Amino acid sequence: MAVSLVSVPLVLKTLGTSDYGLYNLVAGIITMLAFLNNSMLVSSQRYMSVAMGEGKVDRINSIYNTSFILHLSLAILIVLGLELLGVPSIEKLNIDSNRVTVAQIIFQFLIISTFSRILSVPFDAIMNAHEDMLPFSIIEFIDSILMLIVAFTLRFVLIDKLVFYGGCVASIALLSLIMKYGWCFYAYKNYRLVLSKYVTKSQIKEMLSFTGWNLFGSAALMGRNQGVAVLFNLFLGTISNAAYGISNQINNALVHFSSTFQRAINPQLMKSEGMGDRSRLHRIANISSKFSVLAITFISVPLIVLMDDVLYIWLGNKIPSFTSELSKCILIMSILYQFSTGLMSAIQATGNIRNYQILMGSIILLNVPLAYGILKLGFPIYYVTIGFVMFEFLSLIIRMIMAKSIVGITIESYIKDVIIPCLSVVSFSTLLCMIPFFFIESCVLRLISTGVVYIIMFIFLSYLWAFNKNQKAMFKSWIQNVMAKFTF
Repeated sequence: MAVSLVSVPLVLKTLGTSDYGLYNLVAGIITMLAFLNNSMLVSSQRYMSVAMGEGKVDRINSIYNTSFILHLSLAILIVLGLELLGVPSIEKLNIDSNRVTVAQIIFQFLIISTFSRILSVPFDAIMNAHEDMLPFSIIEFIDSILMLIVAFTLRFVLIDKLVFYGGCVASIALLSLIMKYGWCFYAYKNYRLVLSKYVTKSQIKEMLSFTGWNLFGSAALMGRNQGVAVLFNLFLGTISNAAYGISNQINNALVHFSSTFQRAINPQLMKSEGMGDRSRLHRIANISSKFSVLAITFISVPLIVLMDDVLYIWLGNKIPSFTSELSKCILIMSILYQFSTGLMSAIQATGNIRNYQILMGSIILLNVPLAYGILKLGFPIYYVTIGFVMFEFLSLIIRMIMAKSIVGITIESYIKDVIIPCLSVVSFSTLLCMIPFFFIESCVLRLISTGVVYIIMFIFLSYLWAFNKNQKAMFKSWIQNVMAKFTF
């Protein structure tokens, strides 16, 4: 997360606001495919983890091979679709005529990146299902460091900087795919890609149905985000895409930070369904939502309060208009989304997702016509993201209702165990951190004092109100172990 946030001002400064906006516009569909990757990852991991919970280890090889052939097929179809539909669409966007060729070259690099990211999903899934987080983390860390190196060297290249940047992104994606495959080949010798031996029609049909409905939900999310990006471009030009891109960079970094907890806990949640232990599944779903919310609010709430100061320190004077307002609204939307993570994982674990994905996908897509109406009427750009927040609140309510129907998680227990503790911690911590915010004029001192007050109160109130007895005991034990290491 830190490396990602450091890279943004370097790239923005070197490319300039217009070219940075152009990159985010062209890369928008590719960036949004990260949501599609997460959806497919959950699909593959779900089958692997449930098989482990059932004790059917022999099925895992079949699922691994089937997952690979499905993702290879999907990657080829998406590449063909992007070539046939995406390339002609670039000329219709609001782009300077002398940068259209550059935009088309970048698009080709990003297609390579997309292919690599989709094909890496089976390897991600098998590492997650085995809860093998160390190699996964090392590979992602290498990715981040390489992107930082690219950001630093960008200003020294002699060719078109935007083309160079796109080429580096594609190369890093390919390297990541090779590293993930190499680790799986080395670490999991019982699992091999032998398609003719392990892939069966019944397994393909079963996984294709589940993955298909997951893809529908992800496609709706992609449609909302990229549809809004295109509307911003058509109404306001590439400068608005720069503001939207920066806002999404902040959000993606923080969501990635909080989703690591969910990634670590999902295998146990899925295995609970495989074991037929619904009470354990309910308990883990609550834990997943609660700590996902606490993880993202730990950083995002101080950012929301201090957004103007943070953007000034982070980007200097090169801040596109409305970046602050867009960033605040998108972060609030993400906080609301994290309240649903445990519910969504629990529903995914059951495999009964068709009606859920149809309903949620339809609600998400309603943001696009709403955005068009807002921009057509001449309202400020950030009103669109206020609409995001409203629809996400509605989505949370519907997810609670559907989780009760499909999984048996009662709304009352979810409100009591997750929503009330998290809202209490965040509300009181925010109110207390506002005290130095109003009384300190120096930008840097205000940032430090407000952040320190919030972090201290957040940790204290989380322990007091959000942790149950077992979690408090574990936290105390962890503190004692840390202190013992520094005691001579």
